[in-house]
Amino acid sequence: MSKKPKLLAKPGKIGTMELRNRLVIPAMCTNYTYQGHLTDQAVYYYGLRAQGGAGLIIIEASAIDYPIARSVLNCAVSEDKYILTLKKLTNEIHKHGTKVALQIMHSGRQTSAEVCGSQPVSCSGTGSAQVLYDQPRALTLFECKNAIRQFGDGALRTQKAGFDAVEVHYAHGYLGSAFLSPTLNTRTDEYGGMEGGIKFCGEVIEEIKNRCGQDYPVLVRINGDDYHPSGGVTHIDARMISVALEKAGVDCINISSGLRESDHNLHDQSMASPRGSWVYLAEGVKKAVKIPVMVAKRISEDMVEDILEKGQTDFVCIGRPNITDPEYGNKLLAGKAEAILPCIWCAQGCFDVLWMLAPTTCLVNPAAGRMDERSIDKLEKAPKSKKVLVVGGGPSGCEAALVAAKRGHAVSLYDKKERLGGAYRLVARSQIKSEVERLFTYFERALPKAGVQVHLNTEVTPKMIETLKPDVALIAVGADPKRPAKMSGIKGPNVVSAEEVMSGQAEVGNRVAIWTCSYHCRYTCGAKIEPIAGDPTNANSHNSYACAAGYGATDTAEHLASQGKLVSIVTERETAVPGMGYTSRNYLFKRFYRENVRVCGNVKVKKITEEGIILEKAGITFLLDADTIIVSVGASPRRDLAKALRGKVPEIYKLGDCDKIGNAMAAIASAYDVAMKI
Repeated sequence: MSKKPKLLAKPGKIGTMELRNRLVIPAMCTNYTYQGHLTDQAVYYYGLRAQGGAGLIIIEASAIDYPIARSVLNCAVSEDKYILTLKKLTNEIHKHGTKVALQIMHSGRQTSAEVCGSQPVSCSGTGSAQVLYDQPRALTLFECKNAIRQFGDGALRTQKAGFDAVEVHYAHGYLGSAFLSPTLNTRTDEYGGMEGGIKFCGEVIEEIKNRCGQDYPVLVRINGDDYHPSGGVTHIDARMISVALEKAGVDCINISSGLRESDHNLHDQSMASPRGSWVYLAEGVKKAVKIPVMVAKRISEDMVEDILEKGQTDFVCIGRPNITDPEYGNKLLAGKAEAILPCIWCAQGCFDVLWMLAPTTCLVNPAAGRMDERSIDKLEKAPKSKKVLVVGGGPSGCEAALVAAKRGHAVSLYDKKERLGGAYRLVARSQIKSEVERLFTYFERALPKAGVQVHLNTEVTPKMIETLKPDVALIAVGADPKRPAKMSGIKGPNVVSAEEVMSGQAEVGNRVAIWTCSYHCRYTCGAKIEPIAGDPTNANSHNSYACAAGYGATDTAEHLASQGKLVSIVTERETAVPGMGYTSRNYLFKRFYRENVRVCGNVKVKKITEEGIILEKAGITFLLDADTIIVSVGASPRRDLAKALRGKVPEIYKLGDCDKIGNAMAAIASAYDVAMKI
């Protein structure tokens, strides 16, 4: 058992707001909204996490001018009609002794006409390089004054809805952040430049204090550093901005960082960035102000107490891990960190899905956001205990075994390898994806503790299953990498699979060509566009998911590039892994640039030779020389075992890739759903 964190458990104070501990769940958008109202789904989701032990929950960004100010399917605080549903939320959270703040914001340039219903606005016409956003227009001086009033109106509604505090969003390129940036703010009037931006942001705080009372706690979330290639706010500027906001009446500074344009590794929102990336920024601000400071960004359980002990911050924000495990706070504060269902910071279920304008979920916790979500330790027991046999110890097999056992079934899990994890665990060998190891380390502890009989190094046969006589057989044996049989040279000694490389079975030369996202792969990464019910701007969700072959190709590319190898990726589609979520893909390609991994799309693979791979593009055939060719163009489900068991086991279910080719998130979700039905 880990130690109980003493400093995290200490009560804290922000202005007049007293908190039972120093653990904060920061604002994270969920898309659990309808026409600006937080839904019952949101109330249940946040209520469950209030029970989880945090001292403060900051509710996701609420638009002060709806829908113009939204960037995703934000909730709204722009009219009195929203107070009633917001009040329902605060009542639920307060039942559990947790304090709650509402983050209010204007997205400014960080949106699109499809989402906000008109041309985006900002302090000036400086746009974003990201394809998600449209070119903004500059606010007039009158509109700037009106936005200040709207922040005040929104804060007053926040107070009326029962929130203990309000947080103003001045980070990530949103309206306040853009005003503060010397790069983005090119105005020439009283709100121009950094000095004018500080004036604008300060007047917002003064307006809120005048409307809500000087004793109503106001937090601000600012960038500790824009990490902007052209400059922007630096960590030095952040100290000056914090002092100015403290003078304006702010009660707490919440440090965030980065703009969409940033390609700095400390801004990467995936597991590729270092843990605690922004703590140094909070430490600097804390030395400059007298009010409390808090910080987020990939802070793991073993870091929390050390950060507080060193005085680097007053409160610690733990975001995504609270999506993964709603009991996160209770477990951590009780000294049971090893029992926490671990976030692996993959960004697939939260960030990626968010920008698809779909309800967020979690790769590790597929129940996140569902109305029947419960902590893994509090699942509803099955009506009847059954003898359940799980074949395969990959992500779907481990998930199904754990959920079934927690529901009271007698579960045995068999895997032919010496360790759990299947092909997915192999990616943890890459420095970029090392966090994946946390998931299977957890399963290795949790499965035996839940009563699962784990049998490794055991090949399961139909005859063996007949002898064991299970009531239920859950088949999770995965898929075989596909090698197009008709491709000339496909059986050459220089051709290997991504799995062979990551497992260390294959030797790899210094020049590597990776063939992926081929039309030999039946899995389509194309976005499925669906209308969002009742949306005021008629926005559509854009659901898409990359398959394991695409992820395997890119993970292998980064792993080899880190070893100094020259890696090239070729694909017959327009680009590699087109279905990967926006956040993951955006940071992936920024890392590719730094790692010198190059991608060539719209090419036809003609044949493979001893010298490399023959390609055709724009009607021209040419050689891409390579010592090693890695083929990752899809997979074929292993269905033989399930077929052989038909009629011999009362209930048979196929899980993950052996049922339908997908990825780890899809595999775990399918396993959870089946295990909850048994």
